[in-house]
Amino acid sequence: MDTAAVFGWPGGEFYVSAVDQDGEDGSVEAGDFQAYSNIDERDFRGVYEVWYQHTLLDGRLRLKAGKLDANSEFAYVDWGGGFIHSSPGFSPTIQAFPSYPDPATSVNVFVYPDDRWYAGIGVYDGATQAGIETGTRGPSTFLGEPSDLFVIGEGGLRHELGGAPGRVGLGAWRHSGDFGRFDGGREDEAEGFYAVLDQALAAPGPDGEAPVGVFAQYGWADPEISPVEHHAGAGIAWHGPLAARPDDGAGLMASYVRFSDEPGAGFADDGELAVEVYYDARVTGWLGLKPVLQYIENPGGQGLPDAWVGTLRMELAL
Repeated sequence: MDTAAVFGWPGGEFYVSAVDQDGEDGSVEAGDFQAYSNIDERDFRGVYEVWYQHTLLDGRLRLKAGKLDANSEFAYVDWGGGFIHSSPGFSPTIQAFPSYPDPATSVNVFVYPDDRWYAGIGVYDGATQAGIETGTRGPSTFLGEPSDLFVIGEGGLRHELGGAPGRVGLGAWRHSGDFGRFDGGREDEAEGFYAVLDQALAAPGPDGEAPVGVFAQYGWADPEISPVEHHAGAGIAWHGPLAARPDDGAGLMASYVRFSDEPGAGFADDGELAVEVYYDARVTGWLGLKPVLQYIENPGGQGLPDAWVGTLRMELAL
């Protein structure tokens, strides 16, 4: 809801959404760590996001508060949005990230000194580390016990290369919760950092979309408490890969995680590699079908056989 149109109050936006997830989590069968499907999860239903944001100073300052998915603001790559694998969404090195299926109550501040530079910081309810599902509750654990907070900040630069738009971002995060160490001890916080890159390979067309672009990701976390020490991902996506079907899309990506080699981490393999290829066919203006094929090497790092996963995803936009 645009508050200027409804109340005559310019600069404001109110948003609410609900989610109903019902079905099996395919990664339980495949055994992979990175989660080959970004919608498979435990069964849940409820209000997913409800937030208000206000933009000030001619767009140079943006304030956003409420229950929201941190991945909508931090650690994302635009050119990774078409993939169904979870890692192009955000680096799996980010522990207890307040994202699907557990968005969380938060306060966020974003500044845009000019049209190129940006910076933002968010303070989120960190109760998921204590085993509390924030996705189906309100602000009670943000304001009260367990009083754990997830804090994340990101800054970056939007640029153009030969008319092709791109973005480079660098972020860091810290969680104030209690974490177990692989040596049996306890740690009263966790932290890490990440980097993201989006880059179109051609200037946008008349519809405002660039026809092809690439993304890259890197993330690091402390291997003494995090199952994953390093993550690296990259991919390429096309809008209109076939001249006769300009609304279709296609993509190819790979994502690799390097598991912790601490003695108590319990991994049999050094890392897990996932490769995905998809074709997004826009059958009509309201129906899309996306066949996806993925190859997963060393699923979960537990000595399991390599896996091939085929998925058909349908999207209705009415």
